[in-house]
Amino acid sequence: MIDVEIKTYHATLHSPLFYSSSEGVLVSADRILGSTALTYALAYTLGLLEKRYFLYGDEAFNHQYHELADIGLFVSDARPIDVSFKEETFKSTEYLSERSLTVTVPSGAGGEKGDMGRFTKTDPRWMSSDSPASIKKVRRYIGLAPGSTFEFTVWSKESLPDDLLLTLGIRRSGELRVKKTKLANKVHLNLYMLKEVYGIGDGSSGDKRLNLIDVYNASEKLVRGSDSRKQHLLDIDINFCNDKIIPLILG
Repeated sequence: MIDVEIKTYHATLHSPLFYSSSEGVLVSADRILGSTALTYALAYTLGLLEKRYFLYGDEAFNHQYHELADIGLFVSDARPIDVSFKEETFKSTEYLSERSLTVTVPSGAGGEKGDMGRFTKTDPRWMSSDSPASIKKVRRYIGLAPGSTFEFTVWSKESLPDDLLLTLGIRRSGELRVKKTKLANKVHLNLYMLKEVYGIGDGSSGDKRLNLIDVYNASEKLVRGSDSRKQHLLDIDINFCNDKIIPLILG
């Protein structure tokens, strides 16, 4: 085992978290928080990556995660402990982007605003009319509700804080408070991250150090999602990670 710091965090969601696990008229979130989002959130918060607000060309619609391989972090998926869901309906002024979320249809009785009512039209007056924006799309979002709790583990070359506030999800509106807890015995890992970001292969190249079949055999279950990034290997012993996976990724 190489010299890295390992911490398990208990995470509590303090605002609704909306992200796309399956899409259509209904956009739904999963119970498991993927390590792609968690790794980016940690990297931004710890100053390991600079936020890029504008993407061009192929990157604008076909994002690559290879930059995560060199930041000195390895993050497990977040195992759900106590999760509930919340539904909101958004109106948007564009078909192709969620950047233009403008109106939340009131949720609850009495016409009260939904929890995401802060999504309003923000264009400067000199760039657009004061008239109401024309609505191009209406979509229902099922997200993770405040109070939902998770657990995930982080391996780092540098010292990690015991208490952090992370933001993630659509418009980075989900506020996740994470606090150090007892080191987990087992973790969930993301198959996409292992293969596409960290280069752990399927064994066909002849590399006998470690392949995905070894990781699969060490897990209790493989959960497949609607997207390649939503494939999770559940309940892998942390000692297997320390001995077999971490030296390849952070060595």
